[in-house]
Amino acid sequence: MNESRAAVEGQSSRTICIQLPDLLAVCSPFELRTNRHCKVISLESEKWLLNSRVALPSMKWGSAKVGLLAAACYPTTDAPQLRLIADVLGLLVYQLDHQTLGTSTDDHSDAESECSDTRTEQGIFSLLSDRLSSAAYRNPAWYIRFHKAQRAFLHARCETPAFDVGNLERYISFRRQHCGFLMPLEMIAYAGDLRLPENLLSNERLEILRDCACDIAALSEDIVYCAKGTPIDPLNVLSVIESGSLEDALVMAGNIVNQRVNAFLDVERALLQGLTMDTQSGNESIRSYVQGLRDWVAGFVNWLYETERYFGDKGSEVRAFGWVFVPVQG
Repeated sequence: MNESRAAVEGQSSRTICIQLPDLLAVCSPFELRTNRHCKVISLESEKWLLNSRVALPSMKWGSAKVGLLAAACYPTTDAPQLRLIADVLGLLVYQLDHQTLGTSTDDHSDAESECSDTRTEQGIFSLLSDRLSSAAYRNPAWYIRFHKAQRAFLHARCETPAFDVGNLERYISFRRQHCGFLMPLEMIAYAGDLRLPENLLSNERLEILRDCACDIAALSEDIVYCAKGTPIDPLNVLSVIESGSLEDALVMAGNIVNQRVNAFLDVERALLQGLTMDTQSGNESIRSYVQGLRDWVAGFVNWLYETERYFGDKGSEVRAFGWVFVPVQG
């Protein structure tokens, strides 16, 4: 396609054709692997989600491919652990898709109800309370961290309507909480049965790696969300970036993702080179955790093109060529 932007006029709207940043190329340093339990766990998790209460049966779980997300992000996890992870991801995807806090009058009461519930309860994640309690018994320190990430997510969603973006770095910091991805990142330790002491997890370099992994995923999702049309959600990096056009904003957002990837690689190199020989057990835990972050980034970014949440059934075409048709209002 010779033109960077083509417009197709319709009766009440128009569609523009835009090329997305090549996220797969940007994230190519992270190798994609897939868990061998993918198919079985996907079917089991979808069945459980369909049979759950609330409005979960209304979700098109087959096209969401949450089981594939779990299998791609946690490639070496045993089946029982992968099943819980898939269910956690399923509830997270459902909440993001069906309980997004809106600004319209119709959405206001639902938003208030959700905020009220999540400040006192676990929200929709209470469906997993029994299994999470069992996991907490085996690894209390991990569960405390997971629960903290869960609460941060639920509270960030309630702050959304009153959030003043301000500037790019402030937006990215808030987005880490709002996207909910810190929960599945905490599941890395659960997936690998890693007993990571707090003095390791509070290591500045590990924190930077975790934040970079979360930012790569959240900003990549912001980028592909533009395929749903304009106006772009105010809580999207494309709305925060000061640019003259959507195309310029996409280029800049892609550059930010690339910067986060490079930062991850630089900090990872320094961290692994700094490991000492006298703490072999701790070293292995760190290496396993860092590999888990790598797996999660690779799995999530590839899943963006497999699920139908963003591109419908055109994911393979977008993966190959990068072009999307974006509905534009006005």
